[in-house]
Amino acid sequence: MQLRPRAPEPRTELQAQRAQIADALAVWAQAVRYVPERDAIETVTNRNAGFLIPRQWIGVLQDVPTEELDRLEVWPDGSAIELEGRDIHISVHGLMTAILPAMLPSKAIAALFASRGGQATSRAKRISSRANGRKGGRPRKKAATA
Repeated sequence: MQLRPRAPEPRTELQAQRAQIADALAVWAQAVRYVPERDAIETVTNRNAGFLIPRQWIGVLQDVPTEELDRLEVWPDGSAIELEGRDIHISVHGLMTAILPAMLPSKAIAALFASRGGQATSRAKRISSRANGRKGGRPRKKAATA
């Protein structure tokens, strides 16, 4: 009996949509380099955004001699940064997740997410808004009686 590789199952429309959303949200590195004047690692992402990350923020690179940091490379799929001679591999997603809170105050991040959440629309919101509009708009707040 000869074994044959299993054929991949065709994607459903929902799976294709989820994959497209995941790709749109993904962040990966396009380029990386060491900036000796700042003792920092510069990373350029697929969104053409650059990050200059102080080397002391990246624990595995703290003890690496600066001469070796010129050999930092991006994996072909952009998911990791590596220093092959030292067998160091840094996840781009993990790095961004770790440094963003250090770069931005927590209140600023909370405000950003809150404003994005408030802009979200859904079928339920549209239906509710139309129903309230037919009734004359948002109900007025009642004054508290003492």
